[in-house]
Parts: sequence; C-alpha cells; structure tokens
Amino acid sequence: MESLFNEPLSPKGYASLEDIVRPEACEIPEYKWFVLRITYARAEKAEKIISQYDMLTFLPMEYKSYVKDGVKHWTKKPCTPSMLFVYGKYADVLKFTHRAETGEYRIEYVDFTFDHTRKNEFGRDEIMTIPFKQMQNFIRVILAAVPHSYSVTPQEIHYRPGGLVRITQGEFKGVTGRVARIHSQQRVVVSIEGVLNFATTYIPKHYLEPIEEEEEQ
Repeated sequence: MESLFNEPLSPKGYASLEDIVRPEACEIPEYKWFVLRITYARAEKAEKIISQYDMLTFLPMEYKSYVKDGVKHWTKKPCTPSMLFVYGKYADVLKFTHRAETGEYRIEYVDFTFDHTRKNEFGRDEIMTIPFKQMQNFIRVILAAVPHSYSVTPQEIHYRPGGLVRITQGEFKGVTGRVARIHSQQRVVVSIEGVLNFATTYIPKHYLEPIEEEEEQ
C-alpha cells in the first residue's frame, strides 16, 4: 500500500523488523521509536490499523500455553497488550493518537507514553522514546522467542553479579542483556525500563561473553 503521507516513511529501506535488526542498520535522522499507550488492551487492533499506512510497528509477542483435549498447545500473545512501539517521525506518529488536530487518521484509544523521569522545557513529562540500538536488541530477543522464554516482572528477576553479556550461541545468538536467576534457571534478561522485561530460556555459561556498557548505547 502506498504511503498516505508526503514522503516514504521508510526512506532507507527499513520496511521490516528483520531490516532493523541487521548489524549495519542505523537510526534515520528525525526518526524515533515511540511507545504508544493503548487503552483496554487493544494493541493488536491498533497495530493492524497503523501498519497499513507504511508505518513500521512492533508488537512484542510471547508464547502462552493452553490445554485442549488433554494436550498442551502453544500460541502467541502480546507481551504488552496495552502498548505498541512505532518507528517514525513525531509528526507522523502524532497523527494516529487522540492528540491529532484532525480526525483523518486519529485513533481515539491511542496516546503517547510519557517518561515520568524526564521533563521538557515547560516542566511536563517528556514523550517516551527508546534509543535505536536498545530497540534493535529488544526486537532481536523477541523475534527469537521460543516457548519458555517470556516477559517477567521485576519481582521475578534476581540479577547475578556482573555487567552486560552477549549470547554467542543458540537461538538467542547476538542478544545482549544481563544474567539473572529466574525460577531456578540462569537466563538473560533484556529490559525496556518501565515498559517490559523479557527473559530468554536457560543459557549455559559458556554461551556468554562480557561486553562493555557502551556497546548497548
């Protein structure tokens, strides 16, 4: 579908999440990863609408188990049913929120998420955006998700001593995060502070290499 806006919204070819996670991918000037807040857990509905308009969206999914006729099955569900990540220019993303001046693209149940730790020049909370490299890593771990890797609460995480690590083998190869003990297993946790923590499956120690904090900036 052609873009409804004045210029292509993926000028450097970031037409998919797979493009974003390539090592050579870099931030497009004026583009940011915005975290949209969706009321009443309608993130899937909002994602379906917004992605129609040449916008790159990311709805984190995880496996959930259910039992049918005595057999265990797995299905994918949103990790954050009330949040949606969108990559684009502020003016373009604004058009889909209830703050838009016109109603052509406005979705009444969509708004920006605000960062309560940062203030703008007027003393108000800044709109939350996520650094490009951090989102690359976050998307990478979600795309590699398998059963028994899942979102976790801060209370479930017991971080081990040490800094950042990179996973060098297995399904999560290339993912960086922090080693934690979760439900008696060693895993690596990737976090978007204040939004979501996602834990890999069990990761053996020899699959991990320490990295400097600057590599994750």
